[in-house]
Parts: sequence; structure tokens; C-alpha cells
Amino acid sequence: MPIEIKQLLIKSNIVQRTGHEDLDLTEEHRLLKEEVLAECRRMIADLLQEKGER
Repeated sequence: MPIEIKQLLIKSNIVQRTGHEDLDLTEEHRLLKEEVLAECRRMIADLLQEKGER
């Protein structure tokens, strides 16, 4: 049975970085980040489209 998520809430903490930590991301982390960002873009586009159809 598929589950549909209508809203995604993300809690985050802002941490001051030294600037070199981003370089330490592995390829897997980079790909995961891109996948999450792409899904967020799709969700936002869907929400805007639904809002426009009303």
C-alpha cells in the first residue's frame, strides 16, 4: 500500500564551518544531496501547480 507524503518538515541546526569541510564530502554524499534537492524541487513544483489549478 503506497503512502503519500503531503508535507515534509525538516529540522536543522546551523553550524559554523571552517570552509574545508565541504571538500570532505564523498561522492555518495554529494549524490544523495543532489537527489534530495531534486525531490524538493519536484515537491515545490507540484505544490505550485496544485495551487494554480484551484
